[in-house]
Amino acid sequence: MKVDSLLDFKGHRVLITGAANGFGEAIARKFQAHGATLLLADIELERIQSLAAELGGVGYQFDQSDSVSVDRLCQAVGEVDILVNNAGILIAKPLLSMSVQDVQALVATDFVGVWQLMRGVGEGMVSRKKGVILSIGSQTAFCGGENRGIYASMKAAVSQLTRAAAVEWGPSGVRVVCLAPGRSLTRMTQTTAATTYKGDRGLERVPLGRWGATDEVANMTLFLCSDAASYVTGETLIADGGYVLG
Repeated sequence: MKVDSLLDFKGHRVLITGAANGFGEAIARKFQAHGATLLLADIELERIQSLAAELGGVGYQFDQSDSVSVDRLCQAVGEVDILVNNAGILIAKPLLSMSVQDVQALVATDFVGVWQLMRGVGEGMVSRKKGVILSIGSQTAFCGGENRGIYASMKAAVSQLTRAAAVEWGPSGVRVVCLAPGRSLTRMTQTTAATTYKGDRGLERVPLGRWGATDEVANMTLFLCSDAASYVTGETLIADGGYVLG
């Protein structure tokens, strides 16, 4: 089978959360270029509607930290063939500086919201006996994540949730995977990727000597969601320029 046909998403309804910028926007553009029908969701209403109109998709506003909002999104989008669980927040502070409110915000958005979307969309996939769920994790889940300890813990939980869902839903033909990017140049990481950030060793720890690009994450997402990766499930692919080796 030719590679082009393996990466053909015509007729596939793809829900991408956190699609208004950064990884999500790059992923949306990549799927659109390969024929997918886009369902784009974000907390930023004006931006997500504008991007959806540009790419010929449908835009939805939702708040991943709000369980009612997540449920409404799952009901509104209808049948989904591929879920890209990308939305999240980053609070970069030493553990001793984290407040209870900081921790609760990270748990609600970066874990509970991710699980709720998986459940809401996964139920239909299991029933139809097909589908792919990809969650965006983080390389910090595998290297301690100094000054990002709670964030790293939530991303580690997402990797474990991926494995659990893969085991439960695999017999129903549903693949569940996770992509753990290294630090990349996005709006969310503009502080931690800056040369003035002193929270860790930064680029000194990256063997490839640079931060990642959103298009690189989009390419890997496309691959993992495609038939080219049809025998891959339960795995977390770390794509971080070698950061976790340092």
